Amino acid sequence: MTKSISFKRRLFLGYFGIFLLFMVLILTFQYHREKAIRIAALDSRLSDMAELVNNYIRANSLNETGNYLLTDSIFKLIPIPDLRVTIIAIDGKVLYDSSVDDLSSMENHLTRPEVGKSLYSPYGTAVRHSESTGKDYYYLSRYFNIHYVRLAEEYNINIKGFLKRERIFFVFMAIVFACIWALLAAVTRRMGKSITMLRDFAARMRRGEGNDPSIIFPKNEVGETGKEIVRIYNNLARNTTELSIQKEKLFRHLHVLNEGVAFFAADRTVELSNSHFMVFLNAITGEHSLTPEGFIDHSLFSGIRSFLDSNQHNASRKQDNPSTELRLEKGGRHFAVRCILFNDDSFEIVITDITRTEQNKTMRQQMTSNIAHELKTPIASVRGYLETLIVNKDLDEEKRNHFLEKALGQSTRLTDLINDIVTLNKLDETGSNFPFEEVDFVSVVKEVRDNLMTDLNRRQMTMDIAIDEGIKVNGNRSLIVSVIQNLLENAIAYAGEKVTVSVRSLPGEPGFRTFSFADNGIGIPEEHLERIFERFYRIDDGRSRKSGGTGLGLAIVKNAILLHKGEISVRNRPGGGVEFIFSLPA
Repeated sequence: MTKSISFKRRLFLGYFGIFLLFMVLILTFQYHREKAIRIAALDSRLSDMAELVNNYIRANSLNETGNYLLTDSIFKLIPIPDLRVTIIAIDGKVLYDSSVDDLSSMENHLTRPEVGKSLYSPYGTAVRHSESTGKDYYYLSRYFNIHYVRLAEEYNINIKGFLKRERIFFVFMAIVFACIWALLAAVTRRMGKSITMLRDFAARMRRGEGNDPSIIFPKNEVGETGKEIVRIYNNLARNTTELSIQKEKLFRHLHVLNEGVAFFAADRTVELSNSHFMVFLNAITGEHSLTPEGFIDHSLFSGIRSFLDSNQHNASRKQDNPSTELRLEKGGRHFAVRCILFNDDSFEIVITDITRTEQNKTMRQQMTSNIAHELKTPIASVRGYLETLIVNKDLDEEKRNHFLEKALGQSTRLTDLINDIVTLNKLDETGSNFPFEEVDFVSVVKEVRDNLMTDLNRRQMTMDIAIDEGIKVNGNRSLIVSVIQNLLENAIAYAGEKVTVSVRSLPGEPGFRTFSFADNGIGIPEEHLERIFERFYRIDDGRSRKSGGTGLGLAIVKNAILLHKGEISVRNRPGGGVEFIFSLPA
């Protein structure tokens, strides 16, 4: 298997290839430049010599005498060995050649390239093989109106070396090449180290090993980039961890919610749901095989389906997060089903059990009706008594006082009714705001007994407190007082005369204290026992109104006990009378 080339080596080879190409281009340019300079110098020298030859011919009138052999003497003035001089007539006939004795054997030279070029240029040059001498020459020809003067140097090793670049340039370029090689090696090693560290960092991230804080990037651009990438990764890792924590919180929150919650993707597949969602779906539809995805197609949820069909994939919708809500009832239970559509066409379904809310609403409606009914009697009575006093101004003092006492009694009943209603509202709406403390239960019972002692004596009733001193309960003192007071007032009003009321402690559950509040009076008919804690419920409506009861006392007792997380029950005693058993936190 072929071993892969490291990044550092690939980087070096890439840089080296670029530098090598640059060197080749420089050498090629320098070669042609040096060659051009040397050839230009050679052309200038030969051109000057051609001028010299032409001046010699004119000075000695050789073109008139035709004695061109005298030209041989000029070689004493020219310090160039092996220089060949040729004089050519305008018609191309060779008049003189320093290297050929038999001129008649020479061809017409007008076809020679250097001669042809010199006719239209200052001079013409060519490097070619001479047919006359059998040697290679570098030719230069000049046209002087009456003849051509052609000079040639033998194109041998000396001329080639003369035309080539100087060796010193090769040495210089070799030194530069070695320095650049070393510099490239250092740069690529440093840069390759940074890239290798980045690669190793990415590999650790891919394997989930995390960042190694002992790795320090070099102080260069790539190293700074690596540091920034590590910082970005650390931020992402931190944010990912925080998101995971928040996601875990969301999951835990969803599973402890009392609502059924499910999140759906844009294609209506479930992404996340809690257990309550399926429980409520089954309760609403009565179908245990229904899936979260399939509930949308159920006939009961056609409103949700229509809402999604109208708003999903609708770019023209004006509301950012439109929503809709259905109210459903099944088997006496009430549910609110709400759908919220998000901007990416995903949506959330929330199912809430609103049975208690609906029951409270119904109860409040009934209570409002009962309150209105209960308020009518005392208000009408007070109004009637006052109107009688106003109309009959001549009433004697005894009758006037009688009507005033009746009006006062009805106003007192009205006040008690309003106070009881306020107490119940506080228990319903702000029950958690009642402060709890350690309460001495015996002192509360004695306090209530002392407050109602006049009524007890009037009914010839006695009260037996069989509870050890110092027993404490954890609760709201004013509510506990209200519990005992309502129970005792209820016994005074309905148990009968010469009745004994007993309060004693009973064994109970851990963390709670259980008490018995009983009397040996007339008791309560069995058919009414289950309903006596209902608001405004009366066993004997006429007798209850006559006794001044509001019909809310026992409802207050039950709500106060439930607020303390306790329980209360009622039963008829075998020997006669009624017993209330209730518990309060210890």
